[in-house]
Amino acid sequence: MTLAPLPPAPAPGAAGAPTLLSDDDLQAMRDWLEEVAVARSPSTWINYRKEAERFLIWLGQQGLALRQVQRQQVNAYLQLLQRPPTEWINARRAPRGHPDWRPLAGPLKPASQRQAMTILHNCYDWLLLHERAGVARNPFRRVRVPRDQSSLFEERMLSAAALSQLQATIEALPRDSLRDYHHYYRARWLTALLLIGGLRREEVVAARMGDFRYDASYDVWTLQVTGKGNKRRAVTVTEELWEELRRYRRNALGLDAPPAPEEDAPLIFTLNGKGWREPRPIGGKHLYRLVKTLLARAARQARDAGQPHLAEELLRASPHWFRHASITGKLEAQVPIEDVAEEHGHVHIGTTQRYAHKRVGLRAKRLSTVSLLPKSGPEPA
Repeated sequence: MTLAPLPPAPAPGAAGAPTLLSDDDLQAMRDWLEEVAVARSPSTWINYRKEAERFLIWLGQQGLALRQVQRQQVNAYLQLLQRPPTEWINARRAPRGHPDWRPLAGPLKPASQRQAMTILHNCYDWLLLHERAGVARNPFRRVRVPRDQSSLFEERMLSAAALSQLQATIEALPRDSLRDYHHYYRARWLTALLLIGGLRREEVVAARMGDFRYDASYDVWTLQVTGKGNKRRAVTVTEELWEELRRYRRNALGLDAPPAPEEDAPLIFTLNGKGWREPRPIGGKHLYRLVKTLLARAARQARDAGQPHLAEELLRASPHWFRHASITGKLEAQVPIEDVAEEHGHVHIGTTQRYAHKRVGLRAKRLSTVSLLPKSGPEPA
């Protein structure tokens, strides 16, 4: 994996260009990222690089070296992530490396703040272990970030009504032109992978048709994917998912045969130019935009049908909401929690347990007919 220079662009700030960081600090961070690239997945490496760049830019502005950071500076940096100044905001959405690029899209949510602190904690642990950049302590140890109590699983999971609306929206997609035809079947297949398979978008992007495996002993198919931490796992191809795969291959790819082990075609391909004739994989950002476009279309139809709350849910949703709905749906279908954990790559079963019984609407439905007030006589006429 190619490492871009750190930092990649002039650092923002009213004070102008930052103090230059030492070559020793920059090389130590590059070496750390090199090890991350070997041991972790590409998406994890991108997140680590992003946090390293932000932190180095801030260090440069403060005139600090890696070895000089103490808890006071960690707290100041965390406050910057929570309330970034205007000059740190990438208001124009400039790409990385562009002169107008800035490190942040806006204030980080608590979950993103915790991720930043965890990554930098890991970085300093590595610097200590390898005695790099003169670091003598880890200032990120036991940093606490307040949890956002409003970030419930229920709020990040597509409801049954939202899924029904999305399915109706996909079925209503035009199929007049050849491009429309392929777009319809791609949309069906993509939502099946996210909802039935419960895959992360990085897993969808990286997998190939040759990653489907047939087990003759049990007459079942699985899909081999690489998840967080570069860990491989087998995802069950249910009868429902197999039918969507068969439909997609026959109608979009012109293939009646099941996937072969050597088949290198991507699971989801672009529709630019010769998209379906020369399949090329889409990137994670492209997949995200595809899903958000479908959700926005479904939201418009929900609003036109007089369902503003459903429309709001669809607009807030993201590809990861499908994964939450997938896990919760399987638990509600009485699939053993150990199987659900393995299917979705959860190392700790406690992570999977957090998805159980999270449908507020279902709980409200069960309680809606409960009567607690004392019975009284008939109301006066």
